[in-house]
Parts: sequence; C-alpha cells; structure tokens
Amino acid sequence: MSDADTHLGRIYAQALFDLAGQSQMIDSVKGELDAVTAVIAGDKDFEAVVSSPCFYSDFKEKLVGKAFSGKLGELTMDFLMVVIRHNRMTFLPQIAAYYDGFWQGYHNYCPVKVTASKPLSEGEVEKISAEIASAINKQVKLESTVDPSIIGGITIRYGDKMVDNTVRSRLQQAVKTIIEQGRRRGK
Repeated sequence: MSDADTHLGRIYAQALFDLAGQSQMIDSVKGELDAVTAVIAGDKDFEAVVSSPCFYSDFKEKLVGKAFSGKLGELTMDFLMVVIRHNRMTFLPQIAAYYDGFWQGYHNYCPVKVTASKPLSEGEVEKISAEIASAINKQVKLESTVDPSIIGGITIRYGDKMVDNTVRSRLQQAVKTIIEQGRRRGK
C-alpha cells in the first residue's frame, strides 16, 4: 500500500478512536473491531464481496448488517457502514491495526519484541515481561519469536530501541574491550 493508503487507514482509525473515547467505549469498540476483522479474514468469499467495488454499497451494507446484527454496538456498526459507503473495506485490517496501536497507547502498553534462539517457556515470557515493564514503567505486550541463528541470549526491541544481549554481541563486546585495553597499554 502507498503512503496515502496508510495515511487513510490511520485517519479512519483515529476518527473511530476519538468517537469511542467520547462515548467511553474504547475497549468495547476494540473488541468488536477485532471480532469483525477476524470474521471477515476467516471467510474469503465474504471478504471478497465486502471489499469489491463491483457490488453496490447498499448490498454490502445489508450483508454486513445481516452478518453482525445484534453482535455489535451502534458505534461500531455505524462506522462499518461509513467505511462501506466510502468503499474502504479493503482498509479494515489496517484501520483495526491502527486502532489497536491507539488502544495500546491509551492503556499505557508498550509493544515489545523478544527474539531468542529457542522458544521461551510461559514462565520465561512472564518473567521477561515483568522485568521490562518495571524497567520502562509501562505495561508490556510481549511478542516472542525464535531465530535459530542466535547462539544464545535474546534481543529485545521496543519503540525505537534495541537491546542485544546475545552471546554473539557479548563476545564482540569482550573482543572490543580487549583491543581497547591493549591499545591503552601500548601507549
């Protein structure tokens, strides 16, 4: 998607988030938006119809209304109808992702990505989450990935920061320290 498309998804998400905030429905709208995107992503035929410019908005509104009637709050349903009328349903996953980012910020969550050489146990994930949360004074939403090329240790990414605590990084730092000490002694 282009920068303009990305900007458009962000604008729709911001508008929905602002309306949800005014209505004190930030959490419920998030849950409903997540459910809608999961249902649509799980049914490729449904997704194709609601995203296609070949079908009239009236038809898509009726289809979405029938699928989600009684399952969504008025704000979320009205928002979906606006998105349909403006032929923006292809942006719904992007809108939901931006909304999730706003929601995380609202709840003081910080997304953190941890990469390790092997899968982390649930206990390790909980311990790392708690330690990072304490260090950055935010709630942590931890995503754990595996990179078998890492000899040992982990990398931690959050915001624009990265902490590399892998064995390779520690060895490189040790070599640099030895070289620096050798240079100082040689003077």
